[in-house]
Amino acid sequence: MFVIFGIDEAQPEITISKQERYCSHCHNSTFWHLAKHQTRVSLFFIPLVPVKTKYFFLCPICNHGEEISSTEYHSKIK
Repeated sequence: MFVIFGIDEAQPEITISKQERYCSHCHNSTFWHLAKHQTRVSLFFIPLVPVKTKYFFLCPICNHGEEISSTEYHSKIK
């Protein structure tokens, strides 16, 4: 018997924020995106348990941004 397990890098969940911000990288002013990126343990290619979660605040035009905390992410979503 063998077991296949590994780490799954899932597509980030992207939400448009209600905050308009100026990007110093591409010099545009738009509504930035909030991204939630999870890394999960998978068993037989089925994602099971989230191991690590990162949150980002990104410019939708050039994807330049910064990593933010969980509380910042949840406060910007509301």
